This record gives sequence, structure tokens and C-alpha cells, in this order.
Amino acid sequence: MAMVLDLVFFIFAGWGFYLGFYRGIIRTVFTILSYTIGLVAAIKFAPPMSQFLESLLSYDNPLMFVAGFLLSFVLIMLGIRALSSTLEGLLETLNLNFINRAAGGVFMAAIMILIYSGLLKFASASNIIDEGTKEESISYGYLIHYPDQVWKVTALLKPTFQDFWDHSVDFLDDVKSLGDETLEKTESDPIIRDIEQ
Repeated sequence: MAMVLDLVFFIFAGWGFYLGFYRGIIRTVFTILSYTIGLVAAIKFAPPMSQFLESLLSYDNPLMFVAGFLLSFVLIMLGIRALSSTLEGLLETLNLNFINRAAGGVFMAAIMILIYSGLLKFASASNIIDEGTKEESISYGYLIHYPDQVWKVTALLKPTFQDFWDHSVDFLDDVKSLGDETLEKTESDPIIRDIEQ
């Protein structure tokens, strides 16, 4: 049974490295960012986008809010992914793509090992794994403490990410208010032109 724990560890680590190496660190990180920032931005920009769609299409329907949310989400995701592709192209041009892929492999392997060690910790706490198997396993002693170590590192990085998050939300609020001012101006100041016949 101890060999099974170690074998599954190597499968998780190898699969994670393969996925990360295939995608690279830039695409992996930007995919996570595109979903996170895309969701937050879509929530912020859904009301002005739905107002824009209603005025553009001259159609007032409650479902325009859903359309505005989805359109905002898709546009933000496309923008972030375009930035990701540009950065990857730059790395390929500079012949640094191997570093991108190797870092992606290490990052995804670490995430897959975290998932496996979390499952292992749950199985250990549930007494699914007997003590003899734990002692015979080569990787168990390291894996059981891995989630705690990751949370310690996360706690150290939390202020940095919190600061980034706060600045991102402030930026999105500023962009939204700028869009609201522009929308109010166009609604209140119609341009009337005479057409010569």
C-alpha cells in the first residue's frame, strides 16, 4: 500500500508538470487571472454595458443585463488572453520559451501535489490510511505537511495580493464612473443636426 501512495504522488506530480509545461507559466497564470478579473470586471461593468446595449439596440428588456454581463466577461477575458499570447510570442522571439514552459511545469506540479496532499491529509484524518502504510511510504512524511507550508507562504503573500486586489477594484470603479459620466452626457446632451435637402 505504501508504494501506491508514492506512485499516486508521482502520477499527480508528473501530470501537473506535463500540463504546466504544455501551457507554460504565462498562459497558466493569465488563465486564472482572466477568470478572476473577468468575473469582477463583468460584475462592475454589467450595468453600463446593459445600458449601452439598450441604447444601441433601442430595446428595453431585463435580459439585457445578462447580455451586458456576458459581453463584459467575454471582452475582458479576450483582452487578458490576447495579452498572454503577446507575452508568449515575445518569449518565443527572445528564445526564452523554455523558461516559460519549465516554470509552468513546476507551478502546475506544485498545485497538483497540493491537491494530492490535501486528499492524503483528509484520508489520514479519516483513518483510511493505516499507520504502517504511513511509515513505509517515502513521500507521506513530506506530503502531509505540504498544505500547511503552502498556507504559510500564502499568508506571507496575502498583503501583496490584497493590495493588488484593492487597486484593481479601485481602477474598475474609476473606469465604471468614467463610463457612467460619458453615458449620462450622451443621454442628456443630444446632438441635433439639420439635414440639407
